[in-house]
Amino acid sequence: MIISMKKLLIILSVLLLSNIFVSCEGERGPMGPAGEDGVVYYEKGEFTVKSEDWELCTPNDRPNEKYFRYEFDYNELTDLMCDIGIVNAYVVYDDGFQNQLPYTRHHSYSENNENHFYDTTIEYEYAPGKIIFLVTNSDFYVGDRPQTMTFRVITHY
Repeated sequence: MIISMKKLLIILSVLLLSNIFVSCEGERGPMGPAGEDGVVYYEKGEFTVKSEDWELCTPNDRPNEKYFRYEFDYNELTDLMCDIGIVNAYVVYDDGFQNQLPYTRHHSYSENNENHFYDTTIEYEYAPGKIIFLVTNSDFYVGDRPQTMTFRVITHY
């Protein structure tokens, strides 16, 4: 029995398409961690750090590394949430726009008729019951305090 190339191509196409549709069937697996009732929970918190409240820090073992930090108590960050949850933080601007952290912004300033350029990186750290926001400038420049900043934290588990 001889099969033409055209018939062979049609048969293979039908087999391939039927395999694709058959492989899409089956039971759906678990969606990941959820509460006991199968619902994913989330919390949203907003935090504002005033410019004058940023703490200038220098690690004892690295005196040239300077950065700003501010720590909040955040009881919604439970052991369970820190263990299996997801914590996302954003810096929120006055116009309503926001950027997910960590975030780096580029700056320039003039001094003695010279232009200077630096980057600012905004980050966060968390542990059960605490969240810390950090601002570090390139070259560890600390001539300007960070501006007042509002942060949005969204956690889900």
